[in-house]
Amino acid sequence: MANKSSMQENEGSKQILNESNQAVFERRLAEAIDLHNEGLGGDTKAVWKADSKLEKLCKDFPDQPIAAAFHGSIMTLIARDESSPITRFQWASRGLKLLDESVASAPSDIRIRMLRGSIAYRLPEQFFHRTETAIEDYLFLIDGELRNPGSISRDTYEKLIYELGEAYHRIDRLQEAKICWSRLLKQTTDPKYHDLIRQKM
Repeated sequence: MANKSSMQENEGSKQILNESNQAVFERRLAEAIDLHNEGLGGDTKAVWKADSKLEKLCKDFPDQPIAAAFHGSIMTLIARDESSPITRFQWASRGLKLLDESVASAPSDIRIRMLRGSIAYRLPEQFFHRTETAIEDYLFLIDGELRNPGSISRDTYEKLIYELGEAYHRIDRLQEAKICWSRLLKQTTDPKYHDLIRQKM
């Protein structure tokens, strides 16, 4: 009985420790994401602070693909701010590698798919050839919203459909682009999309 009681105590201690570790991870990740978002807005100092925090976070929590995904995203922001084309390409490639690994580890994670998809969409196709990646991730996210309404916001959903059409258009899959945009025209009340799509079509 004593052994059983001791085992239960150990299991309880492990659970508390795991919950505590998860809380620490979430707090540190939230801090890094705040810096990441400042970096998205153009703050280069925030980008480097986020890079440092996320590098350490990934070392401390190697089994958390969301941390690696944000680290990959930060690397693409470092690439954005680089003046040397070679260095820019190297940073972006490192970031994409981390994002691909994160998707492989957690293929159903919406945040990871959103990060990789939006980055792949923004990268110039002639250098990186990642438009197909953007299409894959956007289709995953749109399909997820159709199956589970409310999984992403309406604004994000409409943006994804528009950008999916743009991605198809970029690689000359014009019929699929037209299907996306026609569908969005029927759904959206945002005049911005009506104007953009009419110009495209």
